[in-house]
Amino acid sequence: MATSGGDSSILEEELTCPVCLDLYRDPHLLPCGHNFCLPCLRRLKSRSDHGRLRCPECRQSHRSSASWQKNFKLANIADSFRRRPQSDRHSRSGPPHTHAEVRCDYCPKEDGEKDPKAVKTCLKCEVSMCAKHVQPHLELPAFREHPLVEPLKDMRKRKCVEHDEMFKYYCVDERLFLCNACTIEGTHNGHIIKTLKNTMRDLKVCVDIQMHKVNRKIVKVEKIRQEQKEIERQNKAYLDDTEGHLEAFRETSIAQLDAFLSSMRDCVHTHEVEQGSGVQQNLSRIAQDHTRLQGVHSGLDRLLQENDPFQFIKEYNSSEKRYRRLLRTPLFFPDEPTVDTEPLYETVEGKMTEFIAELRLQASTLISTICHFEGADGVDEDEEESFEDDYNDSGSEVDDEEEMRSEEEENLSTGAETADEEYTPEEDDDDDEVEEEDDDEDDD
Repeated sequence: MATSGGDSSILEEELTCPVCLDLYRDPHLLPCGHNFCLPCLRRLKSRSDHGRLRCPECRQSHRSSASWQKNFKLANIADSFRRRPQSDRHSRSGPPHTHAEVRCDYCPKEDGEKDPKAVKTCLKCEVSMCAKHVQPHLELPAFREHPLVEPLKDMRKRKCVEHDEMFKYYCVDERLFLCNACTIEGTHNGHIIKTLKNTMRDLKVCVDIQMHKVNRKIVKVEKIRQEQKEIERQNKAYLDDTEGHLEAFRETSIAQLDAFLSSMRDCVHTHEVEQGSGVQQNLSRIAQDHTRLQGVHSGLDRLLQENDPFQFIKEYNSSEKRYRRLLRTPLFFPDEPTVDTEPLYETVEGKMTEFIAELRLQASTLISTICHFEGADGVDEDEEESFEDDYNDSGSEVDDEEEMRSEEEENLSTGAETADEEYTPEEDDDDDEVEEEDDDEDDD
C-alpha cells in the first residue's frame, strides 16, 4: 500500500534521533521511555556528571551505569524506512508535514541562502537552535535544567500576556497558566499552584486511570464482538444444517408421494380387473343370445326367400319346431350397469391415512430437529452473572466520568501538601541561586 507524503514525513520525523537528527541506528531505550542511537547515548555518557545521565528529551536523570535495552521493533522500522527510495519518503504533491518552519536564532541570515532550520527551542533561554547550536544544551551540565521543546515560531504562546514572562506554574483551581509575577502579585492566594512538570505528572495519573478503564472496556467490547461472531457462525451452521434437513425431507416426501400415487394406481387397476371379469361374462352370454337369434333370423329369411311351395312346406315342417324352441329360450338380462367403487374407496382411504400419518411423523421429527435448543428452559447462572456485570458496567458510565473528574481534581489538589507544590517565589529564587553556585563550582 502506498503511503501518502504527509504520513511518510511524519513517520520520518518519528524515526529521527533527537541528538544526531538522523534516522535511528541501533536505538536503545532509557528508563524514561525515550529512544536514542547507541553512539549518541555513549557520547552523552562520556560527558555525564557525577555518574548521572540526563535525558535530552525530558531532562530526567538516570544512572550512567544502568543497562540500556535495545528497541528491536523501532530498529527494524528505521532500517526498513532507510532502505526505501529517497523519492518515496516525501510527498510529490506538497512539502512534508513538519512543525512550523522556525529559523535558528544563532545562525546569521545570509542573502541568497536558505535560513537554517531550528530543531529545538529552549524555554529558559527563549531561543530556537539548529542541530549544531543545540548540542551544548544536550551535552553540557550548565544547561541541564533548560527545558527543550519542539521549535516554537511564536514564543508569545508560552508567555504571560500581562507580565511578558514564560509560563512556569499552573493554578489548579482556575485552570490557568501562571508566570512568576502572577504568583507574586497574590491574585491566586489560597489557590493550589503547581509547577507545570508536577501538574503534568498528576494529570498523567488521571490519564493512566482513564486508560485502564478504556482498556477494560475494550476487552469487554472485544469479548462481546467475539461472542457475536460465534453466534453468527452458529447461525450460519444452523441455517446450513436446516437447509440440509429440509432438502432431505423434500426428497423423502416426494418419494413417499410417488409411492402413494403408485399404490393408488395399482388399486384402481386391480378394481378395474375385478369389475371387468363380470362384464366379460355378461358380454359372453349376450353374444350367445345374439348368435342364436341370428341363426333363427337367417333360417326364417331363407324360408321367406323360397318360391317353391313344396320345398317351402317341407323346410318349414322340418325347422318350425326348432325355431320355436330357440325363440322360447329366455334372453340374458344383466344387472343394472353400475361401477361399484366402494371397495376402491375404502382401500384408497386406508392408504391415504397411512401416507398422511407417515408424513406427519416425519414433519414432526423435522420440526423437532431444526427447532431444538439446548438449555432453552433456563439460563446458566454464570451467564446471568456476566450479563449483570456488563449491564452494571455499561449503566455506570456516567458515574465513571464523574469519578474520573473527581480523581483529576483530587490528584491535582492533594499535591498541595508536598513541599514541592507549596510554591513560593522565594523558593524559586533560592533554587536559581543554588543552580548558579553549582555552575560556578563546575567551572572551577
